[in-house]
Amino acid sequence: MRLDWLFQRAAWLVLAASLVLAACGAPSGPTVAGSPTNAPSAPTASSAAAPEGAIARVGDGFILRRDFDRFYLPGADPKALLDQMIDVELVVQAALQEGATVDETKIDEQVTQLRLAQAGGDDAQFAAFLQSNNIADEAELRRLLRRDALIEQMLLKHTTAEQVRARHILVAATPEEAEGRKATAEAILAELQNGGDFAALARARSDDPGSAAQGGDLGWAPRGVYVTPFEEAVFSMKPGELRLVQTDYGWHIIEVTAGPEVRSFDDRALLDTPAGQEAFSATFLPWVAELRSKAEADGKIEVLVDLTTLTQSGN
Repeated sequence: MRLDWLFQRAAWLVLAASLVLAACGAPSGPTVAGSPTNAPSAPTASSAAAPEGAIARVGDGFILRRDFDRFYLPGADPKALLDQMIDVELVVQAALQEGATVDETKIDEQVTQLRLAQAGGDDAQFAAFLQSNNIADEAELRRLLRRDALIEQMLLKHTTAEQVRARHILVAATPEEAEGRKATAEAILAELQNGGDFAALARARSDDPGSAAQGGDLGWAPRGVYVTPFEEAVFSMKPGELRLVQTDYGWHIIEVTAGPEVRSFDDRALLDTPAGQEAFSATFLPWVAELRSKAEADGKIEVLVDLTTLTQSGN
């Protein structure tokens, strides 16, 4: 059994596989993946000798042969895999340079959940589970989870798109019922126009239970998430404007609370939508490419072995 489900990286399209691979195989030696994220005093690559089995230097860290061997598929291009692993390391290092931090209480919760789910809380079974997934011990697992948290922060921060924040009150109706329910929606709209409290009315009257619990708030969202009539409305409205819009779900009393504006993503789930994937391709991947270009120009990437040897059996 693999730990892929632990590391939610579906949104990183081309690099998704390498993220899972590099994270699950992160070494305990002096690499970015295997080092604590709060260790600023660690020696830099320029002052520290390459660890045994190092096949590439990336900034202040190294990529090890054992990680490459674990994920290399016979017949595949070794350079392509190594390039992906280098890009992953650059993103992790960028996160640290940008001051990203990890909430240790969330790491504790993840470890506890995993321990219960996979071993029923039994230490010996948990150790065996980690070993079966090529993770040395709980300390290494925690390092992988911290690394994953940093990557997710970079995914959200450096994936950008024009977004709008809106809230709505839904009066549910099929197309056949719409005319009969329009008066109800118009009455709610009138109440709001006369000073009614939107959040309170949403909690009491909206037929969309998910957003109703949040006072109607839908959060920030890019184009391509909402059905067409709703999207056309929110991206043409000004903050504070109220509008009644019909969709196949019924009548929506909509208020835009902020935007539209180009901004980072707040919601991890949005990265898995077609709109999120499009934004990822248009903004995150170019950011990674820029990291790579700068690192190469600054001499921070060095392949330490003959690539042809990487297709041979491990040392």
